[in-house]
Amino acid sequence: MDEGTAEFYCLILDQLKNNGTLIPTNDIWIAAVAFQHGMTMYTKDQHFNKIQELLLW
Repeated sequence: MDEGTAEFYCLILDQLKNNGTLIPTNDIWIAAVAFQHGMTMYTKDQHFNKIQELLLW
């Protein structure tokens, strides 16, 4: 993780707050890494469905 990851974290957190939906902090960090590297996430964790534009499998 680096400054870029932190920037994605802040963007995701802001999006979730604006939508009135929060998820666990660790999930936001995981999503931030996925966004930063253009990765698709393979998960059954429903929290990630709340993050717009996150690529899920």
